[in-house]
Amino acid sequence: MNKYARWAIRLIGPALLIIFLWRSDFSQLAAGLSQTRILPLLLSLALFLPFVAIKAWRWNALMTELGMQPPTLRTSMALYMIGLYLGGTTPGQSGDFIKAWYLRERGQALAPALFSIVLDRLFDFVIMALLALLSLVAFLDILPQSAQIATVAFAVIVFLATPALMARGPREWLFGILARIAPARIRPALERWRGQFSELSLRPAPAAKLMLASVLSATSTMLRIYLLFQALPLERVSVLTIVSSTALIAILQALPISFSGIGVRDAILIAVLARYGYPSELALILSALFLLLNIEHIILGFLVSLRYPLGTPPSAAAEPADPARSYGQGPNN
Repeated sequence: MNKYARWAIRLIGPALLIIFLWRSDFSQLAAGLSQTRILPLLLSLALFLPFVAIKAWRWNALMTELGMQPPTLRTSMALYMIGLYLGGTTPGQSGDFIKAWYLRERGQALAPALFSIVLDRLFDFVIMALLALLSLVAFLDILPQSAQIATVAFAVIVFLATPALMARGPREWLFGILARIAPARIRPALERWRGQFSELSLRPAPAAKLMLASVLSATSTMLRIYLLFQALPLERVSVLTIVSSTALIAILQALPISFSGIGVRDAILIAVLARYGYPSELALILSALFLLLNIEHIILGFLVSLRYPLGTPPSAAAEPADPARSYGQGPNN
């Protein structure tokens, strides 16, 4: 696929938004904006730091299971915010993987650093995939067949991939298959990765800890989105609808067909709110509030990236060298 085709795919979401806006009544958009309640919106924005803290705590736990030396929770929160910033400005949130290069500058091997980010996202997707399957039941009559197939396929991949990567037995089997079919020039790299991941095993205690962190992360996300619904006159929308539609948006906006979910999120919200008799203009306003959270992530992450520039060795202030402040032992945890 050439670069023009890739860009055409990435512009599917923005093209959808343009179509929705073209068909909208701007007087209704203005009326809906005037009804926005500020307090729930501000509360949703204020929950950003607890949201990031939970994510960073889980990421540190994953790094520990990989045999890595995690940064302090404070530094992990900063790196996570940078990942949110770059993820929000790239298709499929691919910019989030920049965190691995930050870890490499802090003395970690790149392969397990990348693997920790893959697993971190998989744990998010496990919860969201379960909730997205609820959306198939709740919205079976309004979702196109393509969206239903994509949701089920994504859920199956996540449910198979997570234990396969976390548990030693399935992972060794997978590496064995890859070693047999991979070209000879990349087999040494596969063996190195195999050795780097050898310490990771899906033991009950850390697995329970990671799932708890994932549930807390999903809960914080859902609370923030619930507050956005409360900021608009959407009293008829049930909590189940809010949860399942949010999960479906989280799954579909991870596809590289948009930026920050633009267009994809609007299409889902328009279809969902229409079921309750709300106009598409109100759905577009709600989607703009979703986007406002992403903009918050981008702005704050960008500001943090100025404090933690990539390519500059971490200073003593940014990354304390005292081993007593490592993960699980310092006052920041």
